[in-house]
Amino acid sequence: MKKMISVGICLLMILSTSFCLTGCKSRTDEMVDLETYTTKQMTKTKKQVIKCINEQDKEDLKKLFSKDAQKHIEDLDGKLDQLIGAFNGNKIESAKGRDPNFEGSAQAQPLHIFGKYHLKLSNGDKYILFINTCDIDEDNKDREGIYQLVILTFSSEEVPEDFRMEGTNNDYGIFIYSKDGTLL
Repeated sequence: MKKMISVGICLLMILSTSFCLTGCKSRTDEMVDLETYTTKQMTKTKKQVIKCINEQDKEDLKKLFSKDAQKHIEDLDGKLDQLIGAFNGNKIESAKGRDPNFEGSAQAQPLHIFGKYHLKLSNGDKYILFINTCDIDEDNKDREGIYQLVILTFSSEEVPEDFRMEGTNNDYGIFIYSKDGTLL
């Protein structure tokens, strides 16, 4: 009888250990899943932003911004006009960048995603686009969406020597920098 109980306990321990090992994701697996998720989300957002700029669709571009950002960006309509106008009617032909970075996690919200893209325009000019978005914030849905767009109307090779961007990644706004490094 003791032998039967011992065998039963051993079997139960083996089964529970194997269940725990197969049912749990490692931290590395979770990070890979989150990196894949953020890449997909930022790719989708980047495509939407580019489509709106190419089609000069200010209203759809405005809808991509979080409700919170729409309330806090002073003269949002004017800044959107300025952003679209910075392209002088030229289309964005390509947008290349590395995988986006993120701050936070799906469990420790909010999840902020930051993307940087090198744009090539139809007239041959090169710009840089930064997109900062809050993708997940279960506690405040009004914060979900783009909260900052930054356009550098020059390429990385043309960055002025003493160039500095104003604000931080957490500031709401649309910021457009000209080739001489000034904020428009």
